[in-house]
Amino acid sequence: MKARRFMNKFSKLLACLPVLFFLVMAPVAEAGFGITPPYVRNTSLIRNSTYEQQILLVRGDPNTAQKAEVTIDAPEIQDWIQIVEGSTIALPRGEQKVPMTVRVTVPEDAEFKDYTGAIRIRTVADDGQVAEGAVSISLGARVDIELSVIDKEIKDFRVRRVSIAELNEGHKFWWLFFPGKIRFETLLENIGNVDVAPSRVELKMYERTGTVLLEETSNIGKVPKVKPYATEPVVAEIPTRLPSGSYVARYKVFNGDEVKQEGELSVNILPYGTLQLAGFGFMGLSIAHKISILLPVFALLIAILYLIHIKRSRKKNRL
Repeated sequence: MKARRFMNKFSKLLACLPVLFFLVMAPVAEAGFGITPPYVRNTSLIRNSTYEQQILLVRGDPNTAQKAEVTIDAPEIQDWIQIVEGSTIALPRGEQKVPMTVRVTVPEDAEFKDYTGAIRIRTVADDGQVAEGAVSISLGARVDIELSVIDKEIKDFRVRRVSIAELNEGHKFWWLFFPGKIRFETLLENIGNVDVAPSRVELKMYERTGTVLLEETSNIGKVPKVKPYATEPVVAEIPTRLPSGSYVARYKVFNGDEVKQEGELSVNILPYGTLQLAGFGFMGLSIAHKISILLPVFALLIAILYLIHIKRSRKKNRL
């Protein structure tokens, strides 16, 4: 009988163990801490370049205010690394994810080779005290640093997104025709190590069904450049002589002779004056229309210079 009672009590104790384990470990699980991504990595740095990468500090339990203490363990490149937010980063109550920006500045005399190191992060209570009933746990994480300085310029980019906004159709002024301006906007990610932009953007404009080609056109002027390792929107300005209506544009974005992206977009051209947007000026005119403006101007200048020459010659003859 005693043996049976003992076994019954032992069985009940075993049944309670999962519950006890959960009660003990729950605060620890809730207090978890992690980072993403767990590295700072760039294998195409050049001298005098600057690279920034964002690391997210992620907490399992954001119900208490904390702070993250950051130390850099990279003796060879200690002076290159900067935490933009400082060596102590506030983790406010209610904020589960807090960004940390790592900035790498490569000096002009850096050796061409690989560099490694680490960034260590430790969480502590914001005021040095622990609330009643809370578990005081200092958690940490490590960010690996992997960098390479190379003696080679890389001009490359990714096209993240493209769009074309509505535009006004072109218009006539006297004998001149000023085309409509297509603003081809691209979200460009520079994955090289020097400033870069698309070398050109080409459009083939089709009627609404996409079967009849109406116009082939490309950007006028240069597209603004994006700094190394940055992602920014840039706009290519492309003329169109099509009247108002709905069209299909098949586009190609070039990096040199390489097509980085191609696809299809809808384009809505509205009657002239519908939108308060400026169209093309002189740069959008056809070559013939540019000549028709410049030729009389040049002729007038030549005539003025000729008259000045004759006037000076007469003065010399009188002397």
